Amino acid sequence: MIALAVLFGMILAGLYVVGSLTVRARRQACALSEKVTWAVGGYQACSADLRERVRGEDPR
Repeated sequence: MIALAVLFGMILAGLYVVGSLTVRARRQACALSEKVTWAVGGYQACSADLRERVRGEDPR
């Protein structure tokens, strides 16, 4: 019975550690994403903008 309680406790502790690491990794990824967005100036070109630029140029 004691071994079962220890096993159950270790499983719960493992789940807690994995969960906390997952939350920490997601927060760091979000912060990194915000920094990258800020670094590029928030510029994102859509395909329609790119097509318009190509059509607007004179090929001659």
